[in-house]
Amino acid sequence: MSNCCKPKIGVLLYSNNGLRKSGAGTPEGTYEERMKRPEQLTLSALGEFADTVSAGIVYNRADLDRAMALFMSERVDGVYVQYLSWAPDALWMRFERDMPELPVLFASVVPERIPFENTFSANDSVAANTVRGLVGSLQASGSIARMARSMTETVLGTLDEVMARAKPFFAAAHVRAKLKNAVVAHYARHHEVMWSTYVDGFSLFRYVGPEMKVLANATVRREMDKVSDEDVAAAVAELKSRYQVMDDVAADKLDASVKASLAVDRCAAAMGADYVVMNDLDNVMHRELGLRPGFLPCPGGHGIAATPEGDVGAGTAAYILRLLSGRPAQVLEPGYINPDTGLVDVGHGGPNDYTDPEAKVVIAKDTRLLNADVKYPGAAFAWQVLAPGVKTLLHLSQGEGGYKMAFTIAEEQEVDFFHASFCHGRLKMLTGTASEVFSRLLAFGTTQHYAIVSGDFRAELRDLARIMGFQWLEA
Repeated sequence: MSNCCKPKIGVLLYSNNGLRKSGAGTPEGTYEERMKRPEQLTLSALGEFADTVSAGIVYNRADLDRAMALFMSERVDGVYVQYLSWAPDALWMRFERDMPELPVLFASVVPERIPFENTFSANDSVAANTVRGLVGSLQASGSIARMARSMTETVLGTLDEVMARAKPFFAAAHVRAKLKNAVVAHYARHHEVMWSTYVDGFSLFRYVGPEMKVLANATVRREMDKVSDEDVAAAVAELKSRYQVMDDVAADKLDASVKASLAVDRCAAAMGADYVVMNDLDNVMHRELGLRPGFLPCPGGHGIAATPEGDVGAGTAAYILRLLSGRPAQVLEPGYINPDTGLVDVGHGGPNDYTDPEAKVVIAKDTRLLNADVKYPGAAFAWQVLAPGVKTLLHLSQGEGGYKMAFTIAEEQEVDFFHASFCHGRLKMLTGTASEVFSRLLAFGTTQHYAIVSGDFRAELRDLARIMGFQWLEA
């Protein structure tokens, strides 16, 4: 998990107020003093992958009120709850009832050791009370079932096992929080050849989180006129320092593509956008700009990536994968299964994040508009072959009464450029044959677009689907 997906976790640890001073004068100190060790172990373990927010161990109503107020003021992504030992459940039920809805992981941790053989001495009697977390957890589980809060999961295991469960859960909680604050710039409209692919802005905001803002071609056109020749030259120089420019790329068409890309970036940034979804097939765009912008993110810009064909669901899936991985994500279509090899060729024209340092990238001319009636036919763009290795594929689209998500993993093969004007690759499916995997996806009903990123993020996506209430399939 990258730092870009470092969650902020509220930590709620319960202990027994009636036992706090027991054990005074014993060799190992009071119950309250002894509870500091498991508290610190838990905070340290969570701190390995998260920023923690804690008001200390909860012993009484004032402690709980202070903790909940802190969680809300700090806008935590989710809350980790643990009974360090047995304690009354009234404070836990008050949290369940009064805390606003957010992801909660209720953990029962198996002690690292049992620090006594019997409870005959006062010292060992207190020691026994410090490890009775299972009793507290089981008692509290009754209200978990009866309250039935959404976004609440339980886990039992050693501290390491619990943390292995907590890490993807809170990564998903962090993505949920980011989605609720995200803005997507939809540029510029839908394309009427694929209505079932598209989502509406209200449903996106209600069920997923991002606010959709529409970016018009006229706005980008005006912004292009403001982009200076110096800014274009600096961006072009940066691109040339990173990537080979193919011999047939015209300098003026490279400059024009960079200028348009900078204009889109600046317009999107002015809207507060986190990502751009571009209908790169829009004839009005081609006429107004003279091309389709080919370099997003663009050097000298705000680091805003774009995805193609107006599919906001797919663009949001790519945004989710960027959050989880900290790496560039792309949107592709599975094109065909090779009957001889069983491999799947995937790709897509139009804008995609080309900044993965492990991918093969050259600056080429966009042959899809080579013969179009536009000002800059064959304008330059970043031509890309996916980086080899394990990939997560994620689909997100609007279903009936909500959203649906499907995901799987595949291995990108080591291949050279083979599909003109496409960001492309060749995949070996890893959860079955290609026919088996895509039969499952076909039956689920996903439409054609999938976001893809390096790494395996299935655990995080399982949690995200459950937290968000999506219909989902792991194919």
